[in-house]
Amino acid sequence: DLCGFSPKSSVPPTHQGRTDYLGFHTHFVKMTSLEDVSLQLNNKISSIKRSLQLKSMGNDPSLATMLQKIGLELASIQNSLDTFQAQILRQQTEMKSLKDLKNSVQKNSEIAHHLLENIPAHLPKKATVSSTVDPQDDKVKWDPVQPLPEKKPAKPKHSVREIEYLLMEEFNHVPGYMKGRMTYDQINAVIHELNAAVKAKYKIVHQPLKGMSNITRNQYNAFKEQETKETKGQYFFVEADIKDFTRLKVDKKLQGIFSILRHCHRLREVRGNHFVRYVLL
Repeated sequence: DLCGFSPKSSVPPTHQGRTDYLGFHTHFVKMTSLEDVSLQLNNKISSIKRSLQLKSMGNDPSLATMLQKIGLELASIQNSLDTFQAQILRQQTEMKSLKDLKNSVQKNSEIAHHLLENIPAHLPKKATVSSTVDPQDDKVKWDPVQPLPEKKPAKPKHSVREIEYLLMEEFNHVPGYMKGRMTYDQINAVIHELNAAVKAKYKIVHQPLKGMSNITRNQYNAFKEQETKETKGQYFFVEADIKDFTRLKVDKKLQGIFSILRHCHRLREVRGNHFVRYVLL
């Protein structure tokens, strides 16, 4: 009987025990659900009672002033909470902007570091100015009686146009059959040499005829004979200038570089009178 089994019962002891356990569990669940419902009802009743008490207090003139103060304080607290919430939202927005700025600065720093480590060899270096004045020498004093020396008008300087160096983006867009095995630095090194030749040539062209040596005058006359209507006011060079003013060899490789420079709109050719003139664009 203790195990829920009697000799007259046809149900095995184990099955009978399981049935009693399930019944007990169901009863326990029902009791727990009833307790929860009872707790919720008691909470509702307590809330109703407090509401009725507050309502009766509102009708009491002696407590009306206190309730008004409490209402004002609650409104002030609500305004403070709204202000804090707005500040939190604004700070979150600023935080996002600062993160974006940090990422942008980090990216620019990486780009600058990459540029610093990959400075092209053809770029001119900063010239160091050496002072010939001894800092221990006495300063030259100006005598107000003596007139100031007249300054001679500066001679006008002729600026010579140069071929712009290729950018890496331009080099990457050059067709492969044009580039062959030539590198970016090699092409810009040739541009550097060509600029030196143009500068040396037009230094002679811009010289006054008076005081020229015979060799320089012959070069000047040769340069003038090379000019045409199409090259008037333009800067150009020919193969002879490359041989005279640079260390470059006029070969197929150099002609390939000229094709690249024409493709990148750095040069154009003007042919005539047994000359090929490479005009700077």
